[in-house]
Amino acid sequence: MSLPVVICIGSSGVVGDSLGPMVADLLKESYGVHAYVYGGLRAPVNGVNYTRYAAFLAERHRESLVIAVDACVGDKRDVGKIKYSSKGLRAGGALNKNLGAIGDIGILGVVAERSSDNLGALMNVPYALVERMSAVIARKIALLVSELRSPASDVRRAAAHT
Repeated sequence: MSLPVVICIGSSGVVGDSLGPMVADLLKESYGVHAYVYGGLRAPVNGVNYTRYAAFLAERHRESLVIAVDACVGDKRDVGKIKYSSKGLRAGGALNKNLGAIGDIGILGVVAERSSDNLGALMNVPYALVERMSAVIARKIALLVSELRSPASDVRRAAAHT
């Protein structure tokens, strides 16, 4: 099985949208995860270069399991929750940008309540919330990647069939 890919979407310029880049940096710097990790605070995957990365993944990593991470807005009761999808994710929805689907597994961190001004909501997210959520997501991804590398892994067998 080829190495998994983690694509972390977001921008370092907006606190609420920095969840993905913070996860990428933690995976690379704290966990040394054995996967291809794209995105980060210094080299973000964002609306400007998203389609280029999507095409790159389709061309260079077509045999790999792709885990996509992004921040999102949602219901007030969901703020602070992490949501998982076995169908990847669609980036850009909070700002009415349809950037297209990406990933086999999607991980969304609900960082703010959906409103008529989602950009304003993302700009006013407490840094501590994003920091805490990114730490949880990075730890879970590191565990998943470790499990995928285990020869007897149920996750590995399931990923081979995606």
